[in-house]
Amino acid sequence: MVSSSSSDTAEPTPTTTTTRKGLSPRVLETLDPCVVLMKQLIGQYSHLWEDKGGIFSLAQGVVYWEPPKTCQEALLKEVSKPSNLLHTYGPAQGIPELTEVLEQKIVEENSLTNHDIMVTVGANQAYMNVVLTTLCDDSKAVVFAPYYFNHVMALQMCCGNDSVVVGPSSSEGIPDLKWLEETLRKQSIDMVTIVNPGNPTGVSLSKSLLQQVADLCEQYNAWLVLDCTYEYFTLAQEHQPIATFPNAPHVIHIFSLSKSYSLAGYRCGYLCLHKDAKVVNTNSNSSSSSSSSSSASLLLHNMIKVQDTVPIAPPRISQIAAVGALQAGKEWVRAQYATLDPSRQLILDALRPLEIMGGSGAMYVMAQLPILPEDDSVNGNKAPVVMDDVEVCRRLVEEYGIAIIPGTYCGFPGWVRVCYANLPFAKCEIAAKRLQNGIQNIVLQ
Repeated sequence: MVSSSSSDTAEPTPTTTTTRKGLSPRVLETLDPCVVLMKQLIGQYSHLWEDKGGIFSLAQGVVYWEPPKTCQEALLKEVSKPSNLLHTYGPAQGIPELTEVLEQKIVEENSLTNHDIMVTVGANQAYMNVVLTTLCDDSKAVVFAPYYFNHVMALQMCCGNDSVVVGPSSSEGIPDLKWLEETLRKQSIDMVTIVNPGNPTGVSLSKSLLQQVADLCEQYNAWLVLDCTYEYFTLAQEHQPIATFPNAPHVIHIFSLSKSYSLAGYRCGYLCLHKDAKVVNTNSNSSSSSSSSSSASLLLHNMIKVQDTVPIAPPRISQIAAVGALQAGKEWVRAQYATLDPSRQLILDALRPLEIMGGSGAMYVMAQLPILPEDDSVNGNKAPVVMDDVEVCRRLVEEYGIAIIPGTYCGFPGWVRVCYANLPFAKCEIAAKRLQNGIQNIVLQ
């Protein structure tokens, strides 16, 4: 129970000044939202491109296709009912119509038996739920550069900038496991986050590599958060399921319907918690059980606190859309993804003069801008300087009508991220040509 007493509570001192309360230092230190910034740039320069087809965005990670027809059919059926519950709060973990479908899906496709499901308002909220439930002020969490900016933003907001431990990756976008092992050994790391297939890298990681990460996290008592948003977006011809870890209670899996089924605007994701997750309650004042033997319910119970505070429950109408979309199945998704092959090649060709990372999974390619020499006035020699990727991206919007993401926001200055899924092929042809011209005239000259 929360109580207060007038004897130990100081009254605020009245003031006639116009001073304001401060802002949260954590939010002030948080990365600016790069997608929002790029949209603002598009708005700023849109008048220059009104008679040229407008500015094309390859910035935000979205797909060009519409949701499957089964999605619209499910929505129309639900809203046409004389009496429905769309206007009411739903269960915290999701409506049964959706959770039952997802339970079957994660068993059949991901081998995730013995797991609890929580439906969230997109995969970003799923990650925020995990961070708020498992980390605290002095926690440390590992991400690998180039990282997904919203993951880092969540960590910065919740735990502070010092909580983020950024690890290196190879030039092929592979996390440095030697560095990870050394870091886990020397520091008290609470969480490691991996996106596979990768955002922003566009790289699919092997099962064996992820197994090593999972083993290291288990050895050093760290959570592994595996973001599987792009689970169907791989180039593997055999269409093998992405790597999951059904028998690893310390691994939390996150999924999304935003990309695969084009439900980005509906905001529907979900996370999977192993029922045998080993959690110990160290707060003696907590109302939760302190026994690690009931740790599964302890993890879920406390995450429901977060769920009830942030969205209360996922919107019912979004979940109905998800139920309908899932009826189309993974083969429908893979058929849509296959249509991106020509667009992927166009973007790779446009970036070809630069060093490229990715293209084997998800829907992204990263490219490194040239390293520039600069006079070193102290030593009298040439010191390499990273080209300003933020300024390059601004000029691409203004001068060439094409928007992409600066790598600076992914912890990778001097690089850029390009999404090749945003546009149907005909428009992607125009966008790729603009990008190629911009790279040639801004970057290479």
